[in-house]
Parts: sequence; C-alpha cells; structure tokens
Amino acid sequence: MDAATTIQCIAKCYQKARNWGGFGISIRERGKGNNLAQGYIYTVDANGDLRRMTPSAPENEDRMQALVARYPELITDGDGDLLLVRREQAIHDSENGGGRWSVDHLFVTRDAVPVLVELKRAVDTRLRREVVGQMLDYAANAAAYWQAGRIADSFAQSMQDPSVNADEVLAEFIGDQEPESFWAQVDSNFAAGRIKLVFVADEIPRELARIVEFMNDQMRADVRAVELRWFADEHGAISLSPRIIGETERTAAVKGVRAAKVPLSREEWLEKHLAPAGEKAVSGARSYIEMVEALGGTAEVGSKQGSIVAVFAVGNGKFVYPLHQWGHDATVSLSLRWLKNAPAMRDEAVRQDWFNRLQDIVGQLSTSNLSGFPAFKVEILAEEEKANQLKIYLDDIMKFIKKNFNLN
Repeated sequence: MDAATTIQCIAKCYQKARNWGGFGISIRERGKGNNLAQGYIYTVDANGDLRRMTPSAPENEDRMQALVARYPELITDGDGDLLLVRREQAIHDSENGGGRWSVDHLFVTRDAVPVLVELKRAVDTRLRREVVGQMLDYAANAAAYWQAGRIADSFAQSMQDPSVNADEVLAEFIGDQEPESFWAQVDSNFAAGRIKLVFVADEIPRELARIVEFMNDQMRADVRAVELRWFADEHGAISLSPRIIGETERTAAVKGVRAAKVPLSREEWLEKHLAPAGEKAVSGARSYIEMVEALGGTAEVGSKQGSIVAVFAVGNGKFVYPLHQWGHDATVSLSLRWLKNAPAMRDEAVRQDWFNRLQDIVGQLSTSNLSGFPAFKVEILAEEEKANQLKIYLDDIMKFIKKNFNLN
C-alpha cells in the first residue's frame, strides 16, 4: 500500500468515526466547571514590577499566520529549526490539475521532511473536526500528485524581498548538504508519505487532541497539534505560550527509532554510495581522502551522510570546508558556497580564478555558479596525474585561505 492510499484509508476511517460520534471516546465540552480553564500568567520587568497577562485571542487568523511564518520556533518540537517554503502553498488534485487547495504554511526540516501547517482560531467552528479532513485531503493529494522540483521552485519564488538571497538563506539552513540533494530528498519524503502534519490554534479542543493522537498512532506521517495560547496586558503587550499535543510515549519511541540514522564509517559510506558507480569511482574517492589527510585535513562523513567533507582548521577553533565528495552523483565539488565566507574568497574575481584553475585540471565543471558547488566526477581522481594535480591545487588554495584568514 503506497503513502497516498494509506492516508486515504485513514481519512475513510476518520469519516466513519465522525458518523459514529467519535472513536469510542466520551468527550466533555469545555465549560465553567472545567478544571482546564485558562489562568493568568505573570511577568516581572527589569524594575521588579509585576505585570499580569490575561487570556486573550488573536484578532484575526492572518495575524497568527504571519507570526508563525516569521517565528516558526513557536510550533517546533523535537525536529529543530524549520525553513518556510511558502505561505498558502497550492495543493493539486490531479496530475495536470491546478491548485485546488492551499495549505496555510509549508515548511521543511533540516532532515528534508516536509511540514504542512493548518492554522485556525479557536472561535472557528471548523477547528472541531472539519480541519482534520481538510488536512488529510492536502496530505493524500500532495503525496499522490506532487511533482519533483515544485517545493524548491516555491521556495525560490516566495523570496519577495530583493535584498534577500534565496541561495544564502538555504545554505545557512542546510549546512554542508548540497541544495540539489536536499530538495531531492524533500521530494522523495513527500512522495513516500514521510511528512509532518501540524494543526495550530490558540486553543485546541479535546476532540481534535484525541483525533490527533489517534492519527499519530496509525499513520506513517507525524501528526501534531500546537496550542498557541495568547495572553495580553493592559498596555497591548502579548505573550504566547505554545503546547505540543499528540505524541504518545509509544509513538515517540517507535518513530524516533525509525528516524534515527545508523552511523556510517568511511568504508561503509564508500560501499553504500560509490561502489554502485564502479571501481574507478571508489578508487578516485580513496585518492580524494588520501590527499585531504596528507595535507593535514580530515575527511569526515557529513552529519546527513550525503557526503564526505574535507575539513581544514585555520586557527582559533575555526574551520573551512573546501571540498565535498557527494554520494548521490559520485562527484567532488569545490564548495564555493562555504568558501566565499572566508575573507580571502569574498571577492568574486578571486573565486573565478580558483574556479578556472580547477577547470583546467579536471575539465568542464557542473555549474559556473561562483557561490555554489561546481563539481566533477570523482572517477577522474583514479588517474594518478589528475590526483596529483588536484592535491597541489588543494594545498595552494588552503595556503591562500589561511594566509588571509581573519583570526580575530
């Protein structure tokens, strides 16, 4: 059973449960006698004065959406930081159809997991149950009809501020991962149903909380509700108090084990990623590792296991990463995305010179982007002459960087 079919089955189960009046759970409405009634919160300012914040509510849904888009940490749990791809991301209902729906926010995690967020105010009656069917529609159709590359395109198009560089924002977020590989993994996770569904409201009804826990137990996707409580004082200051709902201890244990990456040694990495590309690729990869270590660097399997990174210390606890050996396409890149941050490499003309020198050694590179990852096939380094030339090149570029590095 594929991901889209699984989600559709859950949707049918949910609909039947609605018709029967729930999942066999007796749910009491929030009322005056409810011991879950909201209380006050208090803040103490720098002068020691106490300020009481009373329960409040957002004036409109757009205010909530804007805050979540700007400060996604309000809704995160164990997944760490989130990168906003787009607000009001279109969801298609057929191969060639237009966007029938739009999800309030589409984020991605550093592990390339898509996060779909639907937000409602507590006063919106759809928050009780309709929002669940709405989110399942999004998830089922997105998994079935999502086209590769669409998320990357949405991210690039959403950068409306001309002073903000989308490539730089992405690079800061994903670290040593290659952008193309990152977006490819996002697409793969979406197609396989490895996604996260998040319901956000200023107050989560008990009905929704129980349904979310049920869905999270039954689905491959992670399902959460975030209760984002609003408090305000007489001066108009607002405090937000998020609470995560939906992950039972059993589900946390099962999904946590499933998501954990098994550490790979370098030899295991070569066997997994480069052996399928042939003996020359493996031989070239070993030459790459040997030259890095011979020049005083380390060749480490990256944290996301997509590459073997050349790491060189430049003093005062600082490091640079001049080369990456990528597993998904058996290439080695001059990692200008990171090198351009070194003082010696900030000038584009300087990066162009080093780009040209590398191209003279290995031939045509994969891109001319001087802020990207121009790459060549690792099997080229299986030739001893080419490997020696690249070793001299790497030694020269590291001496140049260290000589001009600001160690203050």
